[in-house]
Amino acid sequence: MQVTVSQVSQGIYEHIPTEDVVGYLLRERSMLAWAIDGASPLTAAPFKTYEDVTDAGWFARRLSQLLEKQFQDIPFSKAQLCNSLQVLQDEYRRDGGDAQPIWGWPVAAATFVEIDRTKEPVSMSVFRYADCFVEVLQVPVPSADQSPRPLQSPPSYDRWKPYSGFRGHKLLNLWQRRLQQQKGECSTALTLNPASAMNAVEEERKITTPAHIVLGSDGLSRVWDTYQLMTSEQAMHLVAQHGLSSLLHALRNFEASSLTGDAELKRRDDASGIHIFLP
Repeated sequence: MQVTVSQVSQGIYEHIPTEDVVGYLLRERSMLAWAIDGASPLTAAPFKTYEDVTDAGWFARRLSQLLEKQFQDIPFSKAQLCNSLQVLQDEYRRDGGDAQPIWGWPVAAATFVEIDRTKEPVSMSVFRYADCFVEVLQVPVPSADQSPRPLQSPPSYDRWKPYSGFRGHKLLNLWQRRLQQQKGECSTALTLNPASAMNAVEEERKITTPAHIVLGSDGLSRVWDTYQLMTSEQAMHLVAQHGLSSLLHALRNFEASSLTGDAELKRRDDASGIHIFLP
């Protein structure tokens, strides 16, 4: 399968690994791509179960590793994802997760995109959990490889804040919401509860080529859905013409020079994405 793939990922804490993970599997006539965004920990210290990564970061990384293994030869399915989540729950418990309150167990947003090129137009199946995004551009614009413009984002980091900066009623509400998410109530997020695999918002699309597909975390989609620096279509044109790094550059430059965040929103967030070009 002929494709061009590029990835970007940048965290917000200097000494804490990003809790976003993006990846893909390329098969002969199909591919699976994913973006996983671990939800910010609500504990007083970032590392509780593991020494060098938050529980959310562990969840995103281990899930990505299992995707590479489980879907090497088969298309994505919610049933198989359910099995993977059970494997991770068992592993988390063995690693000491039972010592954590249930509201402290990891939660993640995610988007999985299965692309099938056995026929034309291309078939794309989307499985979305919570607020990771996917955008598609189907116009004949130059790909990133044809007109590269490498850009460096400003190296700006925030300090870790206990409970991710939330306190009082906001924190109590978040604890309650995490409890509901672990029970599978009022949420489409992924958790260590295997039943959460069945909560996907699904979409089937037919795509004509050439096409650009971008999926990623909500930290990256802040460019259009929070800051309104440009529309999502304009963002896709920017990526198609100058590469995914140009979108991250626009995001971080704005956040470095503007007052962002409020009582309900972190000033910055981990930002990650994967760009797929289908010629």
